[in-house]
Amino acid sequence: MAHGSGTETYPTFPVSREKENWEVEVDHERKPRRDVEIEKIMRPAVCVEPDTTAREALKIMRDNNVPGVPVVGPDRRLEGFVTDGHLLESALPQYMKLMDSLSFVPESADNWVHYLTEAADKPVREVMGRKVSQIELGRSELAVAHRMVHDGVSSVVITRNGEVVGIVNRLDLYAAIEGID
Repeated sequence: MAHGSGTETYPTFPVSREKENWEVEVDHERKPRRDVEIEKIMRPAVCVEPDTTAREALKIMRDNNVPGVPVVGPDRRLEGFVTDGHLLESALPQYMKLMDSLSFVPESADNWVHYLTEAADKPVREVMGRKVSQIELGRSELAVAHRMVHDGVSSVVITRNGEVVGIVNRLDLYAAIEGID
């Protein structure tokens, strides 16, 4: 059939019938929880300050196994959010972001290491995102879930009167809603 006709056929592959009687245990009694308390599922937010270097922020993210951290001022007020993606993007020359292919660059090009090292010395204020998904403490789990989906993020910073008090990630929120410990 021609590509794009909407009626393509695909090859089929033989399926082994040896393990036909697989059983999966499902707890049908488990009910989704209502009124999940955000305070109980949020994690302490590991934060950095605007003058923290990209290298230091990367080490903090690796040490804490998180893909991003809030950036706060001395008063713990939220100023931004920096992710591993921000750091990597800041390490590439601007023109490289516009190219579809880097086939002309040898993979053993050690001269790029110098450029990447310089980028690691930048303060995070130069690379952080300033639009941060945040919710005031006391809001519902539905408000947090909506913010995640609406903003297309995997975590939401929780604040109290503008001060960072924690962070909720998508996995922890969904597990709590579903009653999975």
